Amino acid sequence: MSKLNHNQLCIGSRQQRGISLLVVLILLIVMSVLGVAVLRSSAMQERMGANLRDRNDAMQAAEMGLRVATNTVIGGTFNAMWNGSNTFTALRGSATCVGNGYCDRSDPAVAANWETAPLQPTGWTQVNGANSPSYGFIVEYLGRGIGESKDVIGVCSSTNAPEYMCKRPMFRVTSFGRGRGQAQVVLQANIISQPNP
Repeated sequence: MSKLNHNQLCIGSRQQRGISLLVVLILLIVMSVLGVAVLRSSAMQERMGANLRDRNDAMQAAEMGLRVATNTVIGGTFNAMWNGSNTFTALRGSATCVGNGYCDRSDPAVAANWETAPLQPTGWTQVNGANSPSYGFIVEYLGRGIGESKDVIGVCSSTNAPEYMCKRPMFRVTSFGRGRGQAQVVLQANIISQPNP
């Protein structure tokens, strides 16, 4: 009987060694697959992080372009083009933009100015030197609308009429920002400016 038990133990231990080898190989394969999956996930996260950074750079460039354009409109740079009537003097009777990014109203029958117009300031402007994000913008005249006086709140500065009767030139500013790679952002803002005194 002791021989039988000894033989059974020997057979069982040989079978265990084979099974343990198989289990270790399976675990090794599973760990290898998990390691490769983690590496791929890390690489994907790095690419997503880089794309997000590029988009944020494009967003900041578009915001800079919007700020420059807004300062141009509000700061009175348009005084040479603006004569206080219903349109830009330089653009009267033309729905297309001139080469400097300043436009009259869009014709509803054709593509919007912001999709086709040349950009101001003369194409794309680098934010911080070569290979940095860039911006460009166009300014569209939208007509005259109600606005607030900068001198006396509630009163028009030019006619002393009540504020609700003040007419101010309105503009739509469209700013484009480009980051590295394919990242692009478009921002629009409507601005009410001051007329010439």
